[in-house]
Amino acid sequence: MKVLIKLIYFVILVISIPAFAEKKAPYFELLDEFGNTIKSTSLKGYPTVLIFWGVNCHSCKKDLPAMETLYERFKKKNVQFFAIVMDSTDIEEIRERKSRWKFNIPVLIGNRKIMYKYRIIGVPITYILDKNMKIKKVLYGAQPPEKIEKILIKLLKEDKTAKN
Repeated sequence: MKVLIKLIYFVILVISIPAFAEKKAPYFELLDEFGNTIKSTSLKGYPTVLIFWGVNCHSCKKDLPAMETLYERFKKKNVQFFAIVMDSTDIEEIRERKSRWKFNIPVLIGNRKIMYKYRIIGVPITYILDKNMKIKKVLYGAQPPEKIEKILIKLLKEDKTAKN
């Protein structure tokens, strides 16, 4: 049974990767952890990292603190990071996880619409968007920070090249 489930996930991943390559990120409106509405259109103009996670996700517990180091480094370079929680709307629970897991990345509260639009079949899943909101990379599962760092450096270099 476990093999069948893994096979199904693999097929879904293989099918969904080409469908998103270089496409514009789907529109969303989500509340942040302070009750403010964040629209995806407000992200345009800056490279953006969207990390889909869950408060009960073991991999996320390791992944988000690693992403925090990238967040701190790249926010000075105008790269936006958002951690979109998929399994809780309880603000106190979310803040407790942020504190316990030691990350300060701004949190957005996910919902079924964004789950469907971004094809979230599990967490963590990371979307890396360019300044024009095009999906540059979709990463499934926990990722080494070095991998994401290389992608972000490349995006920033492309942006500088385009300005010259």
